[in-house]
Amino acid sequence: MPRPHEWMRYSFIMSPADQFPANKFQDQFPDQPLRHHDPLAVRTVFVAPRRAERPIETGIDATAAGGLLRECPFCRGHESLTPPAVLQMPDTADPDWHARIIPNRYPVVEETAPRPSAAGPADAHASPAHGVHDVVIESATHERSILAVEPARWRDVWELCRRRLAMLADRSDLAWGTVFKNSGPDAGASLEHLHSQLVALDFVPPVMTAELAAAAVTPDSFSGLIAAAEREGRIVAEADDLVAVVPHAIRQPFETWILPRSAEPWFHATSPTRVAALAALSRDVIARLDRLAPAVNYNWWLHQAPFPAHGRPPSDWHWHLEILPRLSSFAGFELATGCHISVATPQASARRLRDG
Repeated sequence: MPRPHEWMRYSFIMSPADQFPANKFQDQFPDQPLRHHDPLAVRTVFVAPRRAERPIETGIDATAAGGLLRECPFCRGHESLTPPAVLQMPDTADPDWHARIIPNRYPVVEETAPRPSAAGPADAHASPAHGVHDVVIESATHERSILAVEPARWRDVWELCRRRLAMLADRSDLAWGTVFKNSGPDAGASLEHLHSQLVALDFVPPVMTAELAAAAVTPDSFSGLIAAAEREGRIVAEADDLVAVVPHAIRQPFETWILPRSAEPWFHATSPTRVAALAALSRDVIARLDRLAPAVNYNWWLHQAPFPAHGRPPSDWHWHLEILPRLSSFAGFELATGCHISVATPQASARRLRDG
């Protein structure tokens, strides 16, 4: 296994008592991540010290035969270095898999963490971080870019994610789920082998609460977003009834959202046609980005409504994938104000993505 990054290894050598302010959950669940809430800052933070043990290896040369790297835990043939797969494609025990989902060894949330209601008297500011945290291994060989994956196999990756979210949506202890990707070290990737992560939480996070509230008081919110993008020349590409648009308030040049034209609150309940369209359109957008900024680092994340048992979403809610290139760093202004600065207009970003 790759060794942890030296800075992380030495910076976080401290006694358990030093790692957290004293609270009863630290005593009860010393090895589990916690969720801290600061009511003054209106901020929720996950405190997960074991994340400091993550192996951090990027920029290494994958020269082994067959595209496999000898020490990479995500390459086919190294399954003993990871927890057993939860799901894989093909969906049998075939050793020639090309995509698989495994539990994350360094989770932000854990299934074994008791839910707050079962953890004893409530703590106003801290609780066990209950949920599911998986890794989606998107290629059996040591690839760095989704563009290196065959289109049919890339579609299988998204179908695997849809199936896993559908499994988790049926659980009464979970409220919301997402898939997110950190592509490249500037986007937070710790291993270069192509992968994303899938997380399900026992609460609806603040960003989603705010997004749902805004959509609830804005008639035809997502339909209006698409209509405005068409009027203003911010459509980048389409696949079936999915559309890729540059949002009006872009956080970085070339930020792009992918969403269906008609309302659909849950990606996990979508059709095979839309899964295939999302796979095709996500490849298309990243290929356009790569032509404009070769090997650009980026993040993406899926926003869908809370799982069905946790409330009815607004009638015009559309699940969507937000793709954010990391072309500049977030700095003091962004951290101080919560506002972002973009050096490009949304119309110029869309035009260059279309024409680039």
